Amino acid sequence: MIRLHRFLLVASVLVPAAVFAAAALWNRSEVLREDTQTIQRTTAILHEHARKVFDTVELVIGRVDDRTRDLSWEEIASPATSAFLRDLKSPLEQAVSIWITDASGRVRAGSQAWDPAVSLADRDFFAAQRERDAGLFISEPFQGRATRTSSFAASRRRSAADGRFGGTIHVSLSPDYFSRFFDEASPNGPDFAALIRQDGEILARSPVRAANARVAPDSPLMRAIKDRPDGGLVSGVSQVDRRDRVFAYRKVGPYPLYVSFAIDRDVILSRWRSNILAYGIVALLSALTLCGVSWLALRRAQAEQIAVLAMRRESEQRLAAEQRLFQSQKMESLGQLTGGVAHDFNNLLAVVIGNLDLLRKRVTEDERGRRLLENAIQGAQRGAVLTQRLLAYSRTQELAPKVVDVPALVAGMMDLLQRSLGPGVRIKTAFPPELPPVIADPNQLELVLLNLAVNARDAMPDGGTVTLSAHPDEAPGVGKGDLRPGAYIRITVQDTGLGMDPETLARAIEPFFTTKGVGKGTGLGLSMVHGFAVQSGGATRITSSLGSGTSVDVWLPRSSTPALPEAVETREERSHRARTILLVDDDPLVMASTSAMLEDIGHTVLEAASGRAALALLGASPSVDLVIADYAMPGMTGLKLAERLRTDRPELPFLLASGHAELPEQADILVARITKPFRQDELANAIDDVLRRAGASARRDSRPPPPGARRAEARHESQGAQPVDPRNDRAT
Repeated sequence: MIRLHRFLLVASVLVPAAVFAAAALWNRSEVLREDTQTIQRTTAILHEHARKVFDTVELVIGRVDDRTRDLSWEEIASPATSAFLRDLKSPLEQAVSIWITDASGRVRAGSQAWDPAVSLADRDFFAAQRERDAGLFISEPFQGRATRTSSFAASRRRSAADGRFGGTIHVSLSPDYFSRFFDEASPNGPDFAALIRQDGEILARSPVRAANARVAPDSPLMRAIKDRPDGGLVSGVSQVDRRDRVFAYRKVGPYPLYVSFAIDRDVILSRWRSNILAYGIVALLSALTLCGVSWLALRRAQAEQIAVLAMRRESEQRLAAEQRLFQSQKMESLGQLTGGVAHDFNNLLAVVIGNLDLLRKRVTEDERGRRLLENAIQGAQRGAVLTQRLLAYSRTQELAPKVVDVPALVAGMMDLLQRSLGPGVRIKTAFPPELPPVIADPNQLELVLLNLAVNARDAMPDGGTVTLSAHPDEAPGVGKGDLRPGAYIRITVQDTGLGMDPETLARAIEPFFTTKGVGKGTGLGLSMVHGFAVQSGGATRITSSLGSGTSVDVWLPRSSTPALPEAVETREERSHRARTILLVDDDPLVMASTSAMLEDIGHTVLEAASGRAALALLGASPSVDLVIADYAMPGMTGLKLAERLRTDRPELPFLLASGHAELPEQADILVARITKPFRQDELANAIDDVLRRAGASARRDSRPPPPGARRAEARHESQGAQPVDPRNDRAT
C-alpha cells in the first residue's frame, strides 16, 4: 500500500512535468525554426542588395575603363574626365567618390576635388593591384584623404599598352550606406548584420560602431565560412562583442565578400520563455493539486510504519559511515605499511648494491662470475626502483626540490621519451611562452612524466599521440579541495588511447591495482605520481572515459623566481688543446654551424667552400692541425680530397663528415669518419681521437710552427671517431 501511494505521489509530479517538458520542447523547436527562417530570409535580402551594389560598381569601373583606355595621362587629367566621373557618381548613393590613379599612385582624375601632392601608393588596394592583377579587389576600411569620409574601396587594375601596371580605377564606398540598409531590412529587435571581407575584415555593420573590427579566424563564423564557403547557418559566441548568436551568411556572388545576419540567442529564446511560463503555470497548478491529494493519502499510510522507517534510515547511515571509515583506515594503513617496508628494504638494497659494486672491481678473470654479478646488480637496481615507487606513494621519499623550468626539462628528456614509447607513438608538447617554473625535485618529476607517458603508450596498443602541456593555474579554479590556496602550474599528460571505465578510474591510484597482465605492471605508477604531487605540495586529477583517452593533471607549486640554467661541463673544463682546423663544406649553413661549434670548443677555424679552395688555402697557411671535410661536394668530394692530401701531406690528420649510409669504393685509404648530424661533444671527441691517432702534439707553441712540424700526442681519450674503410663503411 505504501508503494502504491508513493507511486501516485511521484506520478502526480512526473505526469504534469512530462507534459510540460514535451510542450516546452515542441514549442522551443517551433520558435527556433521560425526565427531561423527569419534569419535566412533576411540574409537573402542583404545578399541580393550587396550583389546588386557590387555588380553596379563593376559596371561603373568598366565604363571608366572604356572611357579612358586609349587616352593619354594629359587627356585623363583634363577637367572633362573628372566631370565625367562626377556625373557617373552622382546617382550612386553607395559611392563616396571615383578615382583614377597612375602607376606611381598619383590621382589623375576624380569625382571630388583633391590635393595633387597626395599619393595613394600606400593604400592596400593599390599595392595589391601593382603586384598582380587582383581582379575586383575590396580594400580594408580607411579615412578618405579628399572626402574625409570613412570608406572602403573596390578597385581594378589599369594596364598599359605593353601590359605593364598602369595604375588603378577605384570606387570608394560608404559603410554607412550599407549600415542604413541593414537597419531597414532587419526585423524588429536586437540583431547584428555585417558586410565582411573574405579574410574577416568587417567593412560595414549594424549596429554601427566607432571602428569596425576584424572577425578572428577561429571564430564560429569564419570556421563555418572555411568549411562551407557558399553559405550556411551557424551558432556561437561572437568574438567581436562576445554575444551568443545564431548566424546566417552568404557569399556575395563572385566577389570576395560575405553578408551575415544574426539574432541574439537570448532574443530568440525570450519568446519561448514567455510561452513556457504559461505552460508552467498550468502544469504547476495541476501538479500541486495531484500532489496534495497523494501526499495526504501517503501520510496516513506512513503513520503506521514511521518508526520502522526511522530505524532503517539510521541503520543505513551508520553502515555508510562505517564503510567510509574502513576505506580511509585501509588506505592510511597501506600507506604506512608500504612506507615502512620500502624504507627498510631500501636500506638492505643499499648494502647489497654497494657490496656488489665493490665485488665487481675484484672479479676480473672469471667471465661467468662477472655475468652473474651483473645480473645481480641489475636485479638489485630494479628492486631500488620499486622501493622508490613505494616511497613515493607513502610520501616518505627524500625530495630535493629546486626551481625547475618544465619546458626545458621535457625537452631534455625527449630522446628518452621517444625511445621508451617507440615509433608508433607521436609525442606533442604545448607550453605557453614564458611559462613560470615550478618548485619540485627535477629527477622525480622526470620519473613522473616518464611513468605517465609509458602508461599512455600501454593504453594505445595500435599507436596514437601523447601530449605534454602545462599552464598556470590558481587553487580556487581547479576544483581540488586538497589544494591549498596559491599559485600552481598544471602539467597535463594526455593520450588518445582506450580510456578507463568508471570502476577502473575510481581505483586508478590505489597501490598495486593494475589492469595489465601478470608481470607487465606493478600497479604503483599512478600511486607514485599521486604521492609525489601531494608530497611536493600539489595534487593530481585523472579524467578518462572509454574510447576517449585519458588525461592526467599534476599541479605543482609555482615558483616566483626564474630557473637557473644547469651548469654544463665544457670541453675546456674536461681537457683539450686549441687547434687550427680547416673546415671544408659547400653548404654555408652547415659550414656556419660546424664552425661555431669548433670555435666554442676553443679551436681556430679556417673555412673553404670546395676541395680546390681547401688545397689553395693549405698552400697559403701550412700550419693547419686538422682537416674536416664534407663527403658530398661538387667537383672534388671529401674522399678525393683525402686521397690528394694522403699524397701531398701524409702527416696531416683528416676527418670525413658524411651523412651517407655507404661510401663508394675508392683506393686503399683509411680515414676517420663522423656521421652527420653530430653534437658538439661528439665532434670534440672525434677531433681528439683523430689527433691522438695521428700523434699530434699536446700543446701548440704560441708562435706559428714551421711547416710540417709534428705535435705531441693529445692526452684526451675519445670514442667520437673511428678509422673506417670507405669500401665497407656503414653509417650508424
